[in-house]
Amino acid sequence: MLSQAKSWLSRKKKVCHGVRWRHAALIASLAIAGCTSTSTQVTTGFYDVQGNTAKRIDREIRRKGPANGHALAQAAIRFQPVAIKPEVGSRGCRFTDVKFKVIANITLPRWRNRSGASRQLKRAFDNLSQYAKWHENQHVRIAELAARDIEKSFKAMKPSKTCKRLERRSVALFKRKLANHDKAQKAFDAFEQKRLAKIFGTS
Repeated sequence: MLSQAKSWLSRKKKVCHGVRWRHAALIASLAIAGCTSTSTQVTTGFYDVQGNTAKRIDREIRRKGPANGHALAQAAIRFQPVAIKPEVGSRGCRFTDVKFKVIANITLPRWRNRSGASRQLKRAFDNLSQYAKWHENQHVRIAELAARDIEKSFKAMKPSKTCKRLERRSVALFKRKLANHDKAQKAFDAFEQKRLAKIFGTS
């Protein structure tokens, strides 16, 4: 059973490649009014696996799991601009209101028809499912922190002579912040890989 847990965890390690984020065309979003909640929107979907043995469940994950079966679970994440308001003042054009929300879609495994499986297998799968849920929620939390950082950075931008120039600068800044977000997500996965390797003695 330990070897099977290692197998499932090795697939779990590939989840970072399933974490996706995209940004809207920022220039087109600059006129969005602040009328939508910034609360994170998380939806959870499941793919069903069946079988009474670890080998059968593993085949099911390979056939039905996210990223063409290369991941046990997945968090698809994107940032949605809720309010990006430029305003012209005596010093030029600057942002006076910036809000982003995180939209996340988490995919997790769900074991069906498990009544004939051993107690040990049930426990192993349940523990791993709980970990997968926690892991994906951490990815969402990292995205939330990134969203707040983006808002803060936009508001801290120095005024531009024109709002059009401010828009161009904001697009470049947004791309840099997305790159930082990418690094943070990968750093979390790398940390978890090392931690789990120590637990399972695979380091």
